[in-house]
Amino acid sequence: MKGKIFNAQEVQAIISGNKTQFREVIKFSENKITREFQEIALKKISEGFSEYNVCLRDFFKCPYEVGQKIFCKESFSRGRIIDNQKTIGTCPDIHYWADGNPKSGAWKGRIPAQHMKQEHSRLTLLIKEIRVERLSEISEEDAIAEGFKNGFHEVENVGDFPFNAYDSFAKNWNATHKKPEEKFDANPWVWVVSCEVVK
Repeated sequence: MKGKIFNAQEVQAIISGNKTQFREVIKFSENKITREFQEIALKKISEGFSEYNVCLRDFFKCPYEVGQKIFCKESFSRGRIIDNQKTIGTCPDIHYWADGNPKSGAWKGRIPAQHMKQEHSRLTLLIKEIRVERLSEISEEDAIAEGFKNGFHEVENVGDFPFNAYDSFAKNWNATHKKPEEKFDANPWVWVVSCEVVK
């Protein structure tokens, strides 16, 4: 089963049922002619031209399929078995760092999410729908499905100031995507993947 990395905030949103979508930047061909066709095809698909959807799989490597199950990869730790202040083995217990700092126990350091194997994952997602769009075309409703909320936050000398899920999503996206061509203002094409927890 394929795994996908989620950060702590995303994991908590999935667990609470607030995150039912995620987005990934579409990787384009290095060949200029192929890339130009890909741009045209994506524009047509986003406009609803169904005949281009048939071509989509032939020209893009979509990392997911509808009906596919994937497991969530997140930062974790394995428990240590200690005897006379020496580690003599690893116990099967798992601590998930999205849950916060461990309150007790001997943990063998924080293991990055990319090293999580399927048997250590606590969440499995079922892919329900896949579509394409420009990143900035995300709606307020979809930003909420990404796990963000709208409401108010306190601004110094102003008081409560309204914010929306769209702006929260954009800010978080920029914080987690370092490449200039993937930034929110660069407005890349993205896979929009809708999913649900099945485990």
